[in-house]
Amino acid sequence: FDPRRGPCCTAENFKIDILGMPKSKWNISATKVFARDFVAHHPSFNIDSVQTAFCTHLRSLKRSFKQAGLDNVALSARQKEDRRKERKCLLYHRCLDTAHAVSDLHPHIMMLMRIGPDGMSSDETANENNVPQYRILGRHWCSLEVTAWLWVFDVMYHHNRWGPVGIGSRGNNARM
Repeated sequence: FDPRRGPCCTAENFKIDILGMPKSKWNISATKVFARDFVAHHPSFNIDSVQTAFCTHLRSLKRSFKQAGLDNVALSARQKEDRRKERKCLLYHRCLDTAHAVSDLHPHIMMLMRIGPDGMSSDETANENNVPQYRILGRHWCSLEVTAWLWVFDVMYHHNRWGPVGIGSRGNNARM
């Protein structure tokens, strides 16, 4: 496709390149065609914001198309990995928030930031009597000292959550 020869398509014969990159020449041209037609029918919208929104929508379409091509086993494995990454990220931010909240842990903030979400333990869910329980899986490359150091953040989070009188705040219990 050569954009110097004009748009890739028309509003009546609109096509995107689902296999190409969102910023490919074809998809940039298709985005402009869509935005011009949309603004022609809805003049209160700004063409730049419509193009930005359509580009975001195009990325979403590509992701859906890619996932639709996965079989159920691969899709399930991908979703499991996404959930695991999300738990690690939440754990990292909880540790970081705890370090910011507890003055004695302030000196450890930079080290936590260097470890990042990928340095957090992988929690795996095991259902017993329909009650999810999480087992903490240590990293084979992570020393016991670092693991014990990270547990301090868990203990402080748990302590701060329950408070001095033992009345907990809302939400799930901390992992211990």
